[in-house]
Amino acid sequence: MRLGYARVSSDEQADALPAQVARLEAAGCDRILSDVESGLNDARAGLLEAMVLIRTGEAQELLVTRVDRLGRDAAYVDQLMGLCEARGVTVRALDGGVIETATPQGFLMARLMTGLAEMESRMLSMRIRRQFEVYRGQGRHLRRRKPFGYMGGPDHRLMPHPENWGHALQVIESLRRLRSFTRVTMELPSWCPWTPAASSLQGWFVNPVIRGHLAHHWDRSSGKGWQQRWGEIRYDQHPALISEADWRELADDLRRTRNRFDGKPQVESRHGLTGLLRCDNCGTRMRRNTSAGVAWWRCRHRLCTDRGGAKEGVILKEVVAQCLLAARGLAELVAAPPDVDPRVTAKQQDLEQIQSLLKRNPANAALAAAAAATEQEIQQLLRREQVLPDLTVYEQALSDPQLFLEATAEEQRALFGAVLEEVRVGAGGSPIHALPRSW
Repeated sequence: MRLGYARVSSDEQADALPAQVARLEAAGCDRILSDVESGLNDARAGLLEAMVLIRTGEAQELLVTRVDRLGRDAAYVDQLMGLCEARGVTVRALDGGVIETATPQGFLMARLMTGLAEMESRMLSMRIRRQFEVYRGQGRHLRRRKPFGYMGGPDHRLMPHPENWGHALQVIESLRRLRSFTRVTMELPSWCPWTPAASSLQGWFVNPVIRGHLAHHWDRSSGKGWQQRWGEIRYDQHPALISEADWRELADDLRRTRNRFDGKPQVESRHGLTGLLRCDNCGTRMRRNTSAGVAWWRCRHRLCTDRGGAKEGVILKEVVAQCLLAARGLAELVAAPPDVDPRVTAKQQDLEQIQSLLKRNPANAALAAAAAATEQEIQQLLRREQVLPDLTVYEQALSDPQLFLEATAEEQRALFGAVLEEVRVGAGGSPIHALPRSW
């Protein structure tokens, strides 16, 4: 069998694939396999099938239009050449002649051709990465799909969508009111042109873009939920749907587990520790019950071997003590402002990248203008005076345990949730670990 192989790197280049196939057919190929994959990807379905045909002895000749169609990983292509040599299969490029590795000269030429193909791919990738670094420094949105509420503007910057911006603001208000992604998605079809699933709505809300930031290098292993991580975030690049402070407050409220009787206000507002306590053994949310007039919080997981639980009064006392410690630490943190504004640090990193590019391209007027504008933004941020609130009143209030004990259930949940991430309770009420929030 005379076997032909054709490849293009992406869907945008798919129009060039029929031309390769036509040339291989004209060269007398009995069978032609093709792939639409990057040459750096070794797990291509068509190429793997071709290797099977070579191993089984069904192919006597392998034809490609150019040697780089076999791949742009020199080590992998060399292994393929070695396989063809061991099986007696001739490799021929229509634009390069027979590729043979049996002689020293042939081996050298094959290695040069595969090495040049890989070098070309690496240089292209390097140019693209550097260009993307410049684009990120300019605040451009590099993705095709724009988040709901935004549209592409001049220089690929995000700007409010004339029709969907109001709907996006209404989505955020619905999240404040309903406090549930699922409930909001059930309500959306009646008034909003966007009808996402609950998980998609959560991914939209967690994305920094609605806070006016641009995030790059998303870690796919972190998922699209609350735990998502980004390698780089550029702050304050476009109009925000919600401020950072309002977003954190709403996010804390959305992440808090609801009482299953959430639809009944008289039940929902009864307990201040709802959603805060977890079993120290299995991590399950604890539930409240009363026995002989005494309130208890216990783990109800049927597979938990050492269920945590304690009286509400004991847990509440420890939670208040931990809140006092966390509140003092928060007051000290606010009283001692950071030496460097994080926005200044981000701008300085942008300036360093632009200056490094300007050194290699000193005649580039656009880079020079971008460097001057970034320096001006840094100076403006440094000149701003930081106005700190008077913390005396807050310190006195937070140091009094009665502030927590005399508060209503809703107020207790707001106070506890502001300074504590969760509280772990062991069997018999020992130990009780409170995890403060990171600021």
